[in-house]
Amino acid sequence: MLKSKALWALVAGFAVLHLVLAAWLPLVEDEAYYALWATQPSAGYYDHPPMVAWGIAAGQAILGQGALGVRLMSVLAGALVTLLTWRIAWLYSADQKTAFRAALWGKIMLPFAVLGFAATPDAPSVLFWTAAVWALAEVQTTRRANWFLAIGLFAGLGVLSKFTNLFFGLALVIWLVATKGGRDWLRHWQVWAGAVLGCVVLVPFALWNAQHDWIGLERQFGRLAEAQGFSAVDYGLFWVSVIVLVTPVLFWLVLTGLRSKQVPPVLLWLIAPIVLYLTYHATQAVAGGQWLLPIFPSLAVIAALATRQGRLMRWAAPTGLTLAALVLVLGFWPGRVVISGQNPFTQGRGWDQAIAEIRQLAVDNDAVWIATDAYGLTGQLTWYLGHEIPVWSVTEPKRYLFRGALPPSLCGEKAMFVSRTEFPGGVSYFQSSTAGQTIIRHQGDRVIMSYYTAIVSGLKTCAR
Repeated sequence: MLKSKALWALVAGFAVLHLVLAAWLPLVEDEAYYALWATQPSAGYYDHPPMVAWGIAAGQAILGQGALGVRLMSVLAGALVTLLTWRIAWLYSADQKTAFRAALWGKIMLPFAVLGFAATPDAPSVLFWTAAVWALAEVQTTRRANWFLAIGLFAGLGVLSKFTNLFFGLALVIWLVATKGGRDWLRHWQVWAGAVLGCVVLVPFALWNAQHDWIGLERQFGRLAEAQGFSAVDYGLFWVSVIVLVTPVLFWLVLTGLRSKQVPPVLLWLIAPIVLYLTYHATQAVAGGQWLLPIFPSLAVIAALATRQGRLMRWAAPTGLTLAALVLVLGFWPGRVVISGQNPFTQGRGWDQAIAEIRQLAVDNDAVWIATDAYGLTGQLTWYLGHEIPVWSVTEPKRYLFRGALPPSLCGEKAMFVSRTEFPGGVSYFQSSTAGQTIIRHQGDRVIMSYYTAIVSGLKTCAR
């Protein structure tokens, strides 16, 4: 690895690109929301495990409170994933070209090439899943059982990043029990010690959930019961999204690799449970291809190990890079919205003018704090205005356990309510409300979002 100039050029090139994008582009809704989490690091949160908040807090401790600090750890995680992907492929092939091909192909998949700087739970989730796969590859190629300790640690840290990583633990257990190669390792104490280590890592998070009526688990696992019935359109869109995110040529190479004898069976065992589950889940409810992100580096390894010289192999990188470049240019084109809708390409646009208007409206009406009713809006208004005027949500209190309830000193004060939803009958959360002006967030002549405001007082929940 240390001697591979091409690998280090790949890692450095994308790291520079992503650092520039991280510093230049405004935060999107989820990033701002997670940045709000990071102001009060906790053992748990309502929506996701805490790793993303810890990463943001660490990045800001290094680089300060700006967008680059928020995203630093995601960029570093992406660089490490590329190195780990190279190592996994090299361990199974002992071939530099195959290893580089896996690293390159993993890096040009759209989520990593285009949004590899984004501060979301996916960044640590992908990192720790890939690290656990790497440790297992070390087990298989070096025959050293001590690597199971690392597997347990990485698996536990993965669950602290996103519940999706539970599928890694499930897949590993199935492989250990169902295959002769797996069962041979069960006599080693390191396997069991690794399992204990992975569980110990989760103890603070489990205690936090126990202290808060298991709301984190209820939030995520409650989604499993949200069946909507089969929709051929939604099912088709799920697979289209997977193909586009992996990139079409690479997706075909992955399919080819699934039946190749060059691919170690353990890699297939590790991806099977999550793929099978989401294939089923997509028949019952809407699912997105991005839910498979933790296995994307493994898919790149599978494709690289199975692929020999051929036209498709030669076209995989150029087509992936072209597609990624096209999405980057169209999505983030300065001053012009090309990819419209509520998405990462529009959520950060047009805020300067909108924030100036919100700030002035609050000042003109002597509003002491800003009230909101949506977590993304709460995050973004806190990001832009929180150092000047307090921003608090008046809905979904479970989302904000980490910061506590609205300070009593604000209960009787006048506030400005900001919402993306009209409220013709007045703002029901307050005893008194007077409709204010509508603020438009726009880019050029393109309206991105309308925000409806009201001057309010007497928050009803304060009186309880």
